[in-house]
Amino acid sequence: MSNRVDLLVHISELYYQQELSQQEISQIMGISRPTVSRLLDEAKETGVVEVIIHSPIVKHPKLSYALRTEFGLRDAIVVSGNYEFDKALARCAKCAAHFLNTVLENNMSIGISWGRALEALCNAVEPSEYYNVNVVQMVGCLGTGNPRVDGLELALRLSKKVGGTYSNIYAPVYVDSELVYSYLVAEPQIETTLKKALSVDIVITGIGSLDDPNASLYQSGCYSPEDREELMRRGAVSSLLGRMFDINGKEVQLDGRFVISAPLEAMYYPTWSIGINAGAAKAECTLAALHGKYLNTLIVDEPLALRILELEGKPFET
Repeated sequence: MSNRVDLLVHISELYYQQELSQQEISQIMGISRPTVSRLLDEAKETGVVEVIIHSPIVKHPKLSYALRTEFGLRDAIVVSGNYEFDKALARCAKCAAHFLNTVLENNMSIGISWGRALEALCNAVEPSEYYNVNVVQMVGCLGTGNPRVDGLELALRLSKKVGGTYSNIYAPVYVDSELVYSYLVAEPQIETTLKKALSVDIVITGIGSLDDPNASLYQSGCYSPEDREELMRRGAVSSLLGRMFDINGKEVQLDGRFVISAPLEAMYYPTWSIGINAGAAKAECTLAALHGKYLNTLIVDEPLALRILELEGKPFET
């Protein structure tokens, strides 16, 4: 047995400390490269090698795996721990900023919405220099309330962080007249930006909740308490791009309310459609976005991940 351990130690030292390739080790040891690979796996499984990842925020790998596999996501990141909402959202946004660094390249475009999650993301992104990166506002402006969470400000801030450009929608998210709507979406600058929103490489967004009185849409006065009650009566639980939808991801509309944004289907096209959220109270709205397949990557905190799986009837076994 000690001979086997000695072999695993030596193979591991060659690979991890001397940084030799598996092919080089196979030549030194006189064994095949697949055998080297199996021995390295065995070294990790038996504890000869311990992998320590020094992440600035501790993540929950098993819960991340459960979310990814249950909902067929391209990726999922669950931040460990139970914190009050603002701190939890900031931690998730910081993870999203790190994740963005791993997928963003030159000549890409980033589509964004607005809200507290995007504000936290802009706070977390470290300045960097890319070539020809365009940040695209995918939905019209809130117009009132906190300018720090509005799309105009966020597109400008994020584009500065990545050394890129921005494309804005200088129009409100909602209008009550079909004639005004038709004029606005035909305006060349708005029309161009909405077209760009259909071909972005990455989308990063928060996930709105209809029953959250602190939601950006509600706080900005974009819909009244009566509108909110009517939307909920029609089954709406969540929102993306200013568009409401039910638990199955089906869009719910108000009569006489026209939305100046990319359609929900725009969430299907990007290579990465990244949703950021936190708190168990946001489980239903996040689950609705997952049911609609509007996201292929989810970055959430531990209480939210646990509650999502519970609502889906697949509770996580700790």
